[in-house]
Amino acid sequence: MTTIGSQARLWAVGAALVLPIVLLAGALIVAERQVTVAAMTGGQQEPPPGVYAQGFSMTIFEQGRTVQLWLVDLDTAPYFRQTVSTDGQVESDQIYRFDERTLYTADAEVPDGTRWNSITPVEPQDLGLADLATGPAAWAAEFGPGEHEIPVGQGVVVRVLIDSVDEPIDSTVFMVPPGAAVTPVQP
Repeated sequence: MTTIGSQARLWAVGAALVLPIVLLAGALIVAERQVTVAAMTGGQQEPPPGVYAQGFSMTIFEQGRTVQLWLVDLDTAPYFRQTVSTDGQVESDQIYRFDERTLYTADAEVPDGTRWNSITPVEPQDLGLADLATGPAAWAAEFGPGEHEIPVGQGVVVRVLIDSVDEPIDSTVFMVPPGAAVTPVQP
């Protein structure tokens, strides 16, 4: 049985996990025409609508902020990690493990990553992971590995380093660091 407060906490954690990505994805949708025109004028072929990577590893650089993303099996059994840093300091670190239906979040008050919270049960749709298909997963499929300048609307360009697309990612990326204390939190 869940309480309203615990449900609100789950929504807040989900929003903190997905919000940076959703903002970038929303801006990408607005700029889709610009990207299409640039691709056509450059002689490149645009991928069919709805094409996105099932897995990727990338880093997004935006105004002193760095967002590192790892994802495998987006449509079937997603494992996801997002680490957000500002000026080299980790602000948030989240890991979602589909096999456990658990979201792990690093305790922001302990910067060395030794204390984590776990929330379970959490389904992929609770976190909005499908929204990645219109942002980072689409970028990975369209641009492929390498460093790219991606226009996301209103004259804003985001620098993205795509490390891998639909290739295996070391499973330890999706694990809480060894020796870290994990505290269960009720959703």
